Amino acid sequence: MKLSNLEIFGAVTALNEMFEMELPVRTSLALAKLLGKLSEPYAAIEKVRTGLVQKYGEADEKTRQTMVLQTSENYPKFAEEYNELMLQSEEIVFDMVKLPQKVKGEPFELKAGLLIPLQKFVELEALEST
Repeated sequence: MKLSNLEIFGAVTALNEMFEMELPVRTSLALAKLLGKLSEPYAAIEKVRTGLVQKYGEADEKTRQTMVLQTSENYPKFAEEYNELMLQSEEIVFDMVKLPQKVKGEPFELKAGLLIPLQKFVELEALEST
């Protein structure tokens, strides 16, 4: 499937948060395999993104972090290059992860903030008939 760098970046962040949840082993394994497929492109995206922040950002003495503030004169150039980075895409082959309808007998709930970046990567398992 063709994925933008923005989709990859968002998915890896959401997948890492999902690893904190108690999920069935088969779901956890499928998530781990997906994360493995996305890890290499994610690392490259993060390296370039960090370079852009270093190039256009300003160091904050208090927090000891480099940031590109929207009020900075460098922000327009940073935003242009950042958008160019995130809009690039590549083909990645992966299996959809089937999320369970229930976990430990309770309905499985996933925050929209996690589900949105994972739309292309996950689907709900079919309901089991009783």
